[in-house]
Amino acid sequence: MNISGINHINIVVTLDKLTDVINFYEQNLGLKQGPRAVSRRAGAWLYCESGPIIHVSVVESLPYTDKNTHFNHVALTCHNVDNCLTTLIKNNIPHRIDFRGPPEMTQVFVHDPAEISIELNFLGEKPTILLPSQ
Repeated sequence: MNISGINHINIVVTLDKLTDVINFYEQNLGLKQGPRAVSRRAGAWLYCESGPIIHVSVVESLPYTDKNTHFNHVALTCHNVDNCLTTLIKNNIPHRIDFRGPPEMTQVFVHDPAEISIELNFLGEKPTILLPSQ
């Protein structure tokens, strides 16, 4: 697998904070709200010159009762999904796969040893190897 950069960071907010968060990033940091992929949750994608960099997702309540954070995960832009999955399986790393679109992509979700959620995005790639059941 090759990683070419950070795709986005994700923060979670309750619905009552969504507008304030969007306004903060637009008015203070110059980001602009733009097109967003279909999602199970409400939210917004905030763009810089190179594309969407911050994803804001709406949740009913913050999931981190033991932490004072809205940080949810980091997403990386990757290539070679088969190599990634082969490595994860070989090393017995728990993972979850999702297929999204548009744009068409494979997403692989893992957690690092510090329990940080990592989203690996493979734009335009689908696995060709046989996958164990998830």
